[in-house]
Amino acid sequence: MLVSDAYSRITFKVGTPDDTSNRAVNAQVTNRVILAELQDQLRSYANLTKGIHDVFSFSQNQGTTFVQAPTLALRSQGYFFGYVIVNGVRFPFDFRGEKDALNTFRTAPLMGIINWVMPWNAGHTQYLTSFPKSSTNAKTTTLSSGINSTDTTIPVASTAGMMADFGRITIGSEKILYQYKDATNFYGCVRGVEQTMASSHSVSATVTENNIVLMYARLPESIELTSPSSDAIPAGTLAQVLEPCDEHMEGIIKVTVYNLLNKIDSERAKAYVIGFDEYGIPLIYNKYKNDIKKGYAKSRMNVNVRDPFLNEMGQAYGTNLY
Repeated sequence: MLVSDAYSRITFKVGTPDDTSNRAVNAQVTNRVILAELQDQLRSYANLTKGIHDVFSFSQNQGTTFVQAPTLALRSQGYFFGYVIVNGVRFPFDFRGEKDALNTFRTAPLMGIINWVMPWNAGHTQYLTSFPKSSTNAKTTTLSSGINSTDTTIPVASTAGMMADFGRITIGSEKILYQYKDATNFYGCVRGVEQTMASSHSVSATVTENNIVLMYARLPESIELTSPSSDAIPAGTLAQVLEPCDEHMEGIIKVTVYNLLNKIDSERAKAYVIGFDEYGIPLIYNKYKNDIKKGYAKSRMNVNVRDPFLNEMGQAYGTNLY
């Protein structure tokens, strides 16, 4: 559903000066207020259901101990699965808390394979530390010719050592997903993924493999007006795609309308009441959470729980021998 669709439904339900009751509320329920309430409800939905999923990939080289986590990542049970790419092979890893990761590993893992990633917070910023730290570097190459922002085939000097299919690369500040490769090209590229912008790149620009890939739950992207002094909604914002599925957007819209009307006319708001739990969370969001969880084993909902790679002594690669 587009922002324009959600906005039109909200304004219709809230009412206009020429509705049957002739009660004008638009002077109080401005566009800024409507979008702010919708944004609040989208965040509440995401926090409870973990229903907005995304991928975050990056390049990690030898000696790099930590990187900044995706800015929209949910800090509570937000990571589902992750893997490191070593010489074109994917190796899954687990997510562990501080007490399960710190002071447990040697400096470098065997074969450059990361076993655990530990999310940790410093104020409002979250970081990800890998254990043991990487002992390999991300593969790099260069563009053999310039590309524009719409090209789906990317020619490079060599793709040696990179994923044969479903890989991710970075050129400048743009992240790119490719479907497959041959010796000198990436094919079927999806440009500007992971909240980056597709752009043109010059010949000989560095192309770096994203050798760490995370699947995670996140907050929705922001819905913003043109400026703090304007109540106009720009065309780009109206064309923005809202990330929850349309079935769930119906409930989010009803909650948004109820909260807007309840501050002005509680009688009119009753038509949209959907019930709240003891913490003030709309009950319908709990239903959506259960909808999302259907079909998943409980042990697989929030983290990758595979057994670690074991050495000949039955211990996880990289653990201290004590």
